[in-house]
This record gives sequence, structure tokens and C-alpha cells, in this order.
Amino acid sequence: MQRRTRNILIGIAAFLVVAYLAIGLAGYLVIGNVRGSCGEHAVNRPDKIVYVDHWPPLDLSRYAISPYETVRFPSRQPGINIAGYWAEAKPGAPAVILVHGLKGCKNAIEVLVPAGMLWRNGFNVLLIDVRDVGDSDPEDGWTSVGNNESLDVLGALDWLVAAKGYTPKRVGLFGVSLGGAAALYAFHDEPRIGALFLEGTFDSLLATIAYQLVGYGLPGFMAQPTVVTFRLVSSEDIMARSPIEVISSVGNRPVSIVHSRSDRRVSICQSHELAAAALAGGVKVQAWFPEQSGHLQTPALYPEEFERRLVGFFRQTLGD
Repeated sequence: MQRRTRNILIGIAAFLVVAYLAIGLAGYLVIGNVRGSCGEHAVNRPDKIVYVDHWPPLDLSRYAISPYETVRFPSRQPGINIAGYWAEAKPGAPAVILVHGLKGCKNAIEVLVPAGMLWRNGFNVLLIDVRDVGDSDPEDGWTSVGNNESLDVLGALDWLVAAKGYTPKRVGLFGVSLGGAAALYAFHDEPRIGALFLEGTFDSLLATIAYQLVGYGLPGFMAQPTVVTFRLVSSEDIMARSPIEVISSVGNRPVSIVHSRSDRRVSICQSHELAAAALAGGVKVQAWFPEQSGHLQTPALYPEEFERRLVGFFRQTLGD
């Protein structure tokens, strides 16, 4: 009888472990897989941005960039090469590196429009594909949620320094959503970078994964097993860094945070906490929390205000 009970308990435990891992694998496949994620953005180029149905109507022709060139350079991680678009509005003007979010790429409207806003105001811009995405080298096809991608951002900085003669203090970073985490980590790790602008970025990865899963029609409780499965399948500890800890230790440097109160993919609370941590750490932080826009839609619903704040921030921190 005792043996039978023990076997039943072992069977139940094994079932629960398998079920837990199966739940995590499902979340991992939905969130972590970035293979081919640039496909839906392939119609876009800097000189021709096509309307997408998840954005409110906007005259996109105002933000077209021409001319531009396709460039390629090494990540700071050896063996990985990164693709980008380089557009020079004015020789010697400050440069901004723009980093896309999860399932995006350098062709995504969420980075092309801000790039156009900067370019038409005299800034030089570099849009990049992080590893495993778009035209950049594949590593394993899975996101590391900004941890490794930050090395790709630093590779872009190195290219600007080596190929275009920039000093890092004349370079700013712009990151959206998950790309904001990659930009934030790069900003922390390279203290010479001039300024950082974040839109719709998270401070708690676990809470964000839960939000993302709900956005894909899955239950939020899958977040924890998803994180565990990330570690088991890819050997990536995606919880290795905490944005809220990182932003509090970037020093007395300028950071701007924008996040809509109506965001249903990344909670506004996360940027509130990022801003609070930045202030507590002595960061020169600015924050704007508009009311009526979805995830990364603020440039579409508040185009004049977003452009004014974006351009004004980088003019103030990087110079004209």
C-alpha cells in the first residue's frame, strides 16, 4: 500500500513537472522566438514608410528619410555582425542610434517615424537590427531580452566612432519597449554615451512577460514557467539584469522616459518605477506620461508634442 501511494505521488509530481515545463515552453515559443519577425515590416524603408493598422492615421510622408545607406558592422560580441540604416542630415551633427522592440526590426514604424523626426531636425540617425532579426547575423533565433542585444547597440556606437569620427558624448540612444532595455544596458555599460530616450520600456521582466502573454491571448501565470524554460532551453538567464537596478546606477546623466497611460502591453506603472529609481539614483530624468495612446503609439497620436520633446531632449543633451 505504501509503495503504491509512493508511486502515485511520484507520478503526480512527474506530471506536474512536465505540465509546468510544457506551459513554459508554450510561453517561450510565443515570446522568445524572433525568427522571421521582421517579415511584417519588410515593406518599410526609411524613404517610404507604409501605414500599419495598429497605428492611428498619420501623414507618414513627413518622416521619410532620403538619402540613406545600408551599413554593416561587428557587434561587441565577436562573430556577430549587425545591419543598419545610416542617414546623415548634416555632417558633424549629433547622432542617435535607434533600437527596435520585440518582434520588430529597423523597418518597424515605431523606430522609423522617430528617426524621421530626428533626421528632419538635423540629427544623423542609425537604425539597427539586433542579432537574430532582419539583416543582422543569426545567433540562435531567440531573444535574450536586451542582455546580449546591448552588445549590438555598443557595436553601433563603435562603428560611429571608428567610421564616422564621433566621440561617444555626441551620440544618443533611443529604444522602444524591449529595445529600450538593450539601449539602457548599453547606456549603463558605456558611461561616455551622451543621453538615453526610452519609450514604453519595462522595469520588471516577469510582469512584462505576463502582459505580453495576455496580449497574445495566453494567461499571465505562464510568465514564471516561461522564464524557467528560457534558462533550460537556451542557457540564457534573461533575469540576469534588472532595468530598475541598472537605471539607478547610470550616474548623473540625462534620461528621458515616455510611456502612455493607456498602454496594454507594458504597464505604465513600470515606467513610473523606472523614473522613480532614476531620480533616486541622481539621474537627470525627464518623464512624460500621455493619456490616450496604445503601446508605442504616442508618436502617432501626439506627433507634434512627441517630436518637440524628442528633438528638444537630444538638442539639450547632445548639442545642435
